[in-house]
Amino acid sequence: MNEEELVGLLGTIAKSGSKSFRSDEEKAESLIGQFGVGFYSAFVVSDKVRVTTRKVDEPTGHVWTWSGGKQFEVEEDLTTQIGTKIELWLKDSEAAKFVQAEKVADVINKYSYFISVPIFLNGERINVMSALWMMKPSETTQEMHDTLFKHLVTTHHPHLRDDRPQYTFQYQTDFPINIRALFYVPSKKVSQFEFSADSQHETGISLYNQRVLIKPNAKELLPRFLRFLIGVVDSEDIPLNLSREMLQMDLIIEKIRNILKDRCIHFLVEQLKKDRIKYTEFYKGYSLFLKEGILTDQSNQTKEDIAQLLLFESSNTRSGTSTSLSEYVERMQTDQKCIYYLYAPSRQLAETSPYYEMFDKRFEVLFLTDPADELVFLSMPQFHMKQILSVEQWVKDEGVSKDENKEVTRDPLKKEFLTWLKDSLGSVRVSDVKPNTSQSEHPFMITISSDAGAARHMLRIAQIKEMEHLVYLNPVLHVNFTHPLIQGLQKLYKKEPELALKISEQVYDNALISAGLLKDSSKMVGRLNKILADLLQLNAVKSTIITP
Repeated sequence: MNEEELVGLLGTIAKSGSKSFRSDEEKAESLIGQFGVGFYSAFVVSDKVRVTTRKVDEPTGHVWTWSGGKQFEVEEDLTTQIGTKIELWLKDSEAAKFVQAEKVADVINKYSYFISVPIFLNGERINVMSALWMMKPSETTQEMHDTLFKHLVTTHHPHLRDDRPQYTFQYQTDFPINIRALFYVPSKKVSQFEFSADSQHETGISLYNQRVLIKPNAKELLPRFLRFLIGVVDSEDIPLNLSREMLQMDLIIEKIRNILKDRCIHFLVEQLKKDRIKYTEFYKGYSLFLKEGILTDQSNQTKEDIAQLLLFESSNTRSGTSTSLSEYVERMQTDQKCIYYLYAPSRQLAETSPYYEMFDKRFEVLFLTDPADELVFLSMPQFHMKQILSVEQWVKDEGVSKDENKEVTRDPLKKEFLTWLKDSLGSVRVSDVKPNTSQSEHPFMITISSDAGAARHMLRIAQIKEMEHLVYLNPVLHVNFTHPLIQGLQKLYKKEPELALKISEQVYDNALISAGLLKDSSKMVGRLNKILADLLQLNAVKSTIITP
């Protein structure tokens, strides 16, 4: 600096004095880069400050000295070389810790480790690592990325210190905003417990401005669902007089967040297409984050963008092989209007479900085995202009043949049996009982007035006692008269009404299990034992009558 700059810049700071700095210390600390804040702090820890400096093309240098109060001196110095030297006379209090080599190294490593100018401490260079995000991808190596990754996780994610990135994504642009971003996806899989425990929204993204750290754990730069990423965002366009509180509301930050969100999703979509095996491994560890993004984002477009990254097994794929929603849409029949899905705890249970059994097999069905998948589809009205519909809803709307129902209800014996079933099971369990003559391996099937997926979610999160939830669901019981069990019940219910009722309750609960609507199955074991005991006793009576 020259004499004019020393007086105008450093003099202004000195006149404010350490007293002013202390009185508003909290506000000053919230500033992330306003000119002079770093130098301002020198007055807090020092009794005396001296700056010796000489500007390029200036014939002489100058020495700026402050010794307390609001006065300072500026003297010409003919011996000063080009550059700047700052000397502090630290106070005898806690300020002494700032001269410890370890403390100085920590500050440099945290804030200035990546600046291009070499920094030496006691003759040893501290900042030896390059800012890879400022370089072209062709200029970097995997070894360089592994080293940077370890450096970035040391502070906020020490559990990843021995990990390596499975994906490396670099993005650079100067329009509409200057951005230099570098992201890593850790190889470590995140368990459901770790995902649930992550309530503080710690992120591994640090905000830099021209290689100088502005803010670690910069949550504002990416949406919450991308918090698993480790990396750096560097932008010259971020105003340096911005407080950390205002950072959350700044329009530039919002634009950066939207740009990076879109680029990250696009990158992962490309990886899905490029290497399905590698992407599937990533998906096993991070799918919960993607589903969270769909559930929490308010934009339907963003929901659809993230949904491109989801994987499911389907009726068109072998067990263990997955497909994406985009691939499903490409295979849709010309007369198919909806994307069909079925939730079940496993693929095997889905394929043996009474609802899948009745479904039109011309259409492909996505098998959802994670409860979060069902919530995702409930929050998405459509994908690529195609309605998303559960197989259960299709069965309720189209699967039951009304003509066959009319034919069955003309049979007085069957009609009487349906009346007995409805009265015996009670109005809480069934709002209506209807016949079903479709060939099926299931004696009973249940449909409800509301969406089955929403009902299952309610059961998972709500404190519900016994059959209390059925009052709100208005279950309709569909009775399969072609099933041997129903045919047997028709013969039994008048002769052994108590046993017939126990069997009916058991088969009803089986149907609830198939629908995922049974809250507590503990009573089933006791009831099964009673049914078996009654059947054995009934069989013993018959044997006694027959035996001479």
